Amino acid sequence: MRREKGSKKERRRKQMRADIINQWVGAPRPLDLNRNITEASAHIEAILESVGLRGGLEEERVKEAWSSLAGELIAKQTEPVSLRKGCLSLRVLQPAMRYHLEQLKPGLLKKLQKELGEEHIQSLRLTIG
Repeated sequence: MRREKGSKKERRRKQMRADIINQWVGAPRPLDLNRNITEASAHIEAILESVGLRGGLEEERVKEAWSSLAGELIAKQTEPVSLRKGCLSLRVLQPAMRYHLEQLKPGLLKKLQKELGEEHIQSLRLTIG
């Protein structure tokens, strides 16, 4: 009855060989410290996908798109706060500006969808704050 290559006898033979080489060289071989090192980006991408944060928009891109589409006056009075499940929440400083934006909401939504993609922006929510 023969055993496979990973048998006890084979492991003992490999250990004896390693011991003889260590004695001949005078010291054990140094560990290869780079053997298990990988790029951090490989792990970060996997973590973001598992949490569900991949495929979204960057915060700066949303802010830039909003300020360019809304214009200088409106951009000074508003700020994009969050984007969840396709709903972009905007913080508006004054109630009068909120009322004005409610009237412009369909047009602003179409412009945002054209700029950022319909799959990312599906609705707008205006809050006073």
